Amino acid sequence: MYWRATGDYDFMYNRAWGQSVSNILGIIERLQEPTYNTKHLVNKPLVAYSRLTNTATETQFGGGMGNPVKYTGMAKTLFRPSDDATIFPFLVPANAFLSVELQRLASMLDQIGVYLEMSSVAKTLAEQIRRGVFEHGTVVHPKYGRVFAYETDGYGSAVIMDDANGPSLLGLAYQGFVDANDPVYQNTRRMVLSADDNPWYFTGAYIHGVGSPHTGFQKVWPMAVAMQGLTSSNRTEVKQCLDQLVATTSGLGLMHESVHVYRPNDYTRSWFAWCNSLVSQFVIDAIIRFPGII
Repeated sequence: MYWRATGDYDFMYNRAWGQSVSNILGIIERLQEPTYNTKHLVNKPLVAYSRLTNTATETQFGGGMGNPVKYTGMAKTLFRPSDDATIFPFLVPANAFLSVELQRLASMLDQIGVYLEMSSVAKTLAEQIRRGVFEHGTVVHPKYGRVFAYETDGYGSAVIMDDANGPSLLGLAYQGFVDANDPVYQNTRRMVLSADDNPWYFTGAYIHGVGSPHTGFQKVWPMAVAMQGLTSSNRTEVKQCLDQLVATTSGLGLMHESVHVYRPNDYTRSWFAWCNSLVSQFVIDAIIRFPGII
């Protein structure tokens, strides 16, 4: 983080910055609200989105409000980081990431001792969301045991999958939400990296990894391969991830958004900056953790 790396706290004394943080915390509190109030009437939504389309992922259920949810402590979202619509509004990896960043925000605010009330709100939200993830965002899988779901609604429904885009379930340890050795995370990681159990994991002649409904079937996102490597402590697995990334640049030397598992020249986005950045981090991380791997 900028402030931790530089020791620069000056921007935090800016009144506009403080007001912005306060506004964001207020929005998160609103996004925690359930669909129905105690009288079983519909709460007025903070956000809604719908449009005419022949692609299901481009609009939302319930007239744009999303599927109904109960209070869990988590915050609702209508869209995934892939820009596809959520099925259930509690996107678990996004809430996990939000919980971590709220705790970091509180730590940052505590450093200067000016925004103590906002720090208290951030800590409370972080804990409510974290508790919500563990109480409502995990399920017992018949094969893997307790795992993190991708989305849930507080009623007991859950989507079991992962998407390549971050925040992702695969990236929970990378985000700092759990330790890489956490048993629920390890169960989830095995499930996510299984073509039999994650409907959006694809395997083929050139690349194996997590894809996304955003780009359709049999296309793996290199950023998910990089995340697999970043969250692995196994040298062989890390080397396999590196090799796959090198083999699927179509000779351009740059990372794509997605690559077909059997046709590496069939890709989306010739230069995907987000992925290039993550892969660069992965390469540096691999060199540090496994000397001589490259």
